[in-house]
Amino acid sequence: MRSRISFLIFASLASVLFVCESYAQTSDDLFNEDILHEIRIYIAPEDYATLKQTNFICAEQELKTLFGEQVSSLPRVECHFPIEFHWIFNGRDITGPQVALSSHGRTSRSNVKPSFGIQFDRYESRNTFLGLRRLVLRANLQEPSLMRERLAMALFRRMEIPASRESQARLYINDEYGGVYTIVEDVDPVFLERNFGESSGYLYSYDYVFEWGLSYLGPDPSNYSPLPFKPENNLIYPDPFPIEEMVRTINEAPDAEFSIAVSQYIDLIGLFRLLAAETFVADADSFLGIPHMNNFFLYRFQNSIRSTIIPWDKSYAFYSINWDIFYMLQTNVLTARALTAAPDLIALYKDTLRQAADIAGGPGGWFEQEVIKAYDQIRQAAYEDGLKPSNEDFEADVAYLLAFAQQRAASVRFQLDGQ
Repeated sequence: MRSRISFLIFASLASVLFVCESYAQTSDDLFNEDILHEIRIYIAPEDYATLKQTNFICAEQELKTLFGEQVSSLPRVECHFPIEFHWIFNGRDITGPQVALSSHGRTSRSNVKPSFGIQFDRYESRNTFLGLRRLVLRANLQEPSLMRERLAMALFRRMEIPASRESQARLYINDEYGGVYTIVEDVDPVFLERNFGESSGYLYSYDYVFEWGLSYLGPDPSNYSPLPFKPENNLIYPDPFPIEEMVRTINEAPDAEFSIAVSQYIDLIGLFRLLAAETFVADADSFLGIPHMNNFFLYRFQNSIRSTIIPWDKSYAFYSINWDIFYMLQTNVLTARALTAAPDLIALYKDTLRQAADIAGGPGGWFEQEVIKAYDQIRQAAYEDGLKPSNEDFEADVAYLLAFAQQRAASVRFQLDGQ
């Protein structure tokens, strides 16, 4: 059992060893979906107990701080803890130096099987792991098959939509099996550089704090950020003014100028391609989710007022095989206006739905093969995961995903042909 003291003493040595051991590996190896990885984390028992005690307090503390409320007169609750991080790759133990761990998620938080945020650069800003600054280890408690998140993101990337790389792993905590987890590439400067060739713009995560579909909330920029658009960088000068301008333009631009006016603020082609992909996978908790927007990042490009939308958290994907492809378009001001004012964007949306159907295929197609590959890969580890839903629920959800893979493309084409 590693103690917190030994972690601190040997942190510098681990840093040196890390450089040597990880030389031949890259982040592509970590996100290799063809294998089930093994990750081991070591945390002082008292720290792990504290993490569970403060799990929900930390989420409340962060939210209240963003609302400008005082949590208490006492010092803030500590939400990050030092750990040792080990990735076992081809029989080699590759160790990350000076790593911080915290609970991750909001409504999905659990003390039974927590999701974790891993920060390699918290204690030393120059530290990375395979070039990565952060990871999320997602517990997948909201999906009995443990694979919906992984499958949705794989389809997005296959459609050349910027989305997190993901793989799955057996996770051990202090040498005790913690279950099957999904390794998720965080949306951070490394992700931005890889996908957009820059990272100095403004990054915001969207926090669902009230039901909203881009209706205009008035000229005060504080109505838009730090909530629901939570700054992830540039924390001293988060510059929310372009967000207010974007929302006002979405609501007030004349129909004849809608696409041109709004495209100054947002990559509409990228957005409508993403919306089509999310609709294909029937994601009920997305930009067009139930009841309103959730689970995305907004990145405003450097030296620009133009932004792009990045998907996040697909635990509720594959909600219905026959999900109506126009079901949620009316719940969002941007998409509702596009239905009448931007026929070119709606045409792109339909074309991208067909592309998704072609890529996914039907029986025996790419998507069904992905479900089978993931199932074969994690089945034994999932059966041994006593913290997930039951094995019966696991098998039933896999069977449903196979049916989705076999039938969804035909359902989407049928709906498109009926338009």
